[in-house]
Amino acid sequence: MRMTRLAAAVLGASLISAAGGCTAPDDSEDPEDSIFVDDSKADDFLSMSAVEYILQGKTTVTLDAAFATRPAEERLREAKRLVGLKQIAIAWFVTQYLVDKEHTDPNASFGGFGGMAKAGAYEDLEMRERADKITYDFTFKQLAAGGKNLMSKLPIRTVSGKTVFDLEIGRPTNTEMAQLETNGEWYRNAPWTGWNPSAVPADKKELITFSIARETASTDGFFDMARLTADGKLDMDVYFGWDYHSAYHLKHSKQFFTWLKEQGFRTPVASWDAMTHTTGAFTRTVKADGRDVKVEIRMYFGKPATAVDPDTDAGGKILEGLAMQSLATRDVIIYSGHSGPFYGFAIANWKKTSEGDLDDADIRAAPMPADRYQVVLAEGCDTYQIGTAFKENPNKNGQNIDVITTTSFSDASSPAAVEQFVSALLARDSLQRLRPQPVSGLLTRLDGNSYAFQTLYGMHGIDDNPKVVPFANTANFGKTCSANADCGGPGNLCVSVGSRKACTAACASAGQSGCGTGYTCKSVASSASSTIYGRACAKL
Repeated sequence: MRMTRLAAAVLGASLISAAGGCTAPDDSEDPEDSIFVDDSKADDFLSMSAVEYILQGKTTVTLDAAFATRPAEERLREAKRLVGLKQIAIAWFVTQYLVDKEHTDPNASFGGFGGMAKAGAYEDLEMRERADKITYDFTFKQLAAGGKNLMSKLPIRTVSGKTVFDLEIGRPTNTEMAQLETNGEWYRNAPWTGWNPSAVPADKKELITFSIARETASTDGFFDMARLTADGKLDMDVYFGWDYHSAYHLKHSKQFFTWLKEQGFRTPVASWDAMTHTTGAFTRTVKADGRDVKVEIRMYFGKPATAVDPDTDAGGKILEGLAMQSLATRDVIIYSGHSGPFYGFAIANWKKTSEGDLDDADIRAAPMPADRYQVVLAEGCDTYQIGTAFKENPNKNGQNIDVITTTSFSDASSPAAVEQFVSALLARDSLQRLRPQPVSGLLTRLDGNSYAFQTLYGMHGIDDNPKVVPFANTANFGKTCSANADCGGPGNLCVSVGSRKACTAACASAGQSGCGTGYTCKSVASSASSTIYGRACAKL
């Protein structure tokens, strides 16, 4: 049975309203009186709320006794296989410790720090064979994510100048660790699921000392709207996963239907009641860099008593097939529903069918396009590890993919996160022209959805995103101007430089990144209001 977790809204709490529509927030309307401002030493407000940490430690794997008489290369090959399996186990138990718990969880009192390990992102630094020829010591390194205050929550101490903490992890057998069939993985079974070392005998656990340090932080950037709209079309597929709390897959899809109408989309059918899985796209046209771009949004969810009845194998298969098709063909894929550590997307009713889900293994094998830039919103509890699954898809190989995930519970009471995400992609100025916004602005709004818990959103893949606003007219940099329009479309700015005004463009992060030789990314403010509203490329 698939076990997923999504925090329901606190009963009786009011719904979170969607912040903004497809029209961009106030900071999208670039002032005409911009001036450069020296950066202070204050914390960067563009920072993400979640931080990645490097975890390192030492442990062992033990080959079956029969390997003691096997050739050295055969022993080493088997040891490497077991080390790979042990890395998965370490990630599982670290996640069980760090992840937030619900009060009904069997290990509710164990850890719970709003973090999780990045399954798949690990490295073996050393392997050494002992004299018995079946025991191998190895040093490992893994990544985990959590809040900026994670280390202050952990029971840390300092050893030889390193910050460390101790954790008892489980010791599944070699046979158990090899059981990784989807939905039949070893860690779905007791005592490994809902891991609580205080309730497990000594022979089934081991103590590891982990060192912990912050990973190098990524810098802000923009979604690459130039690539997303290059073919004159921007298509998105939205999936609302089956929900057992309050049929949110039905409620949220209805609300999203209404919201799209309010944003000016032409509806493919007259009402939500008429929708089926073959219903066409919601459509509208926007301007992007002087061109008309057609926006198409399709919506899918399990609808009872239809071909996509989420309680049936047949309905689950159709939903799963549609999701695979979306990953293969769409620019943007949005999922909102149940998820959890070492899980994926649960589109159908996992209590009644094993169909209709996309696990991390499915995502790694999905037929995604190798040369097409795509964006994914994985809106659900603890989806952080899904980012690694998408990046490790062989057709992506770490490129052409951005994935927004969470490291804790996510809001279950409304489709606000989906609406905010679509709004960010379609942010426009008063003339209805796309005005791309830094990703951090969206992440900040998503973080704001939490009220009974702390959700930490972050985006995987941002390091190779544009650091200067897409559609920037860099050929005009430095040219004398009198208004923003003299420099190009939205995001191209006319900024005061000494006694004159010169053309430049918006950028995302402090420093030279993306602005080109001779320029740096610097804060800009409105001279009338003395308010910093963003950043722009400034001549050194």
